[in-house]
Amino acid sequence: MPSITLSIRLGPMVQFRVEGRSCAEIAEALEGFEQLNKTVDAMFSDLAQRVFPEDAPKREGQEE
Repeated sequence: MPSITLSIRLGPMVQFRVEGRSCAEIAEALEGFEQLNKTVDAMFSDLAQRVFPEDAPKREGQEE
């Protein structure tokens, strides 16, 4: 049976790969992707702010 490989790059340091035998398997594997994207965004935004504090925009709830 053929397989499907989906490779997604979220940034220069984050990439993940999903493999399945059908579109239904791939769709099931991607459930919750929005939450993963939010988590990765928060992690790298925090990192960027720590490395470049003068350039990074403040996020809601962060102290000046």
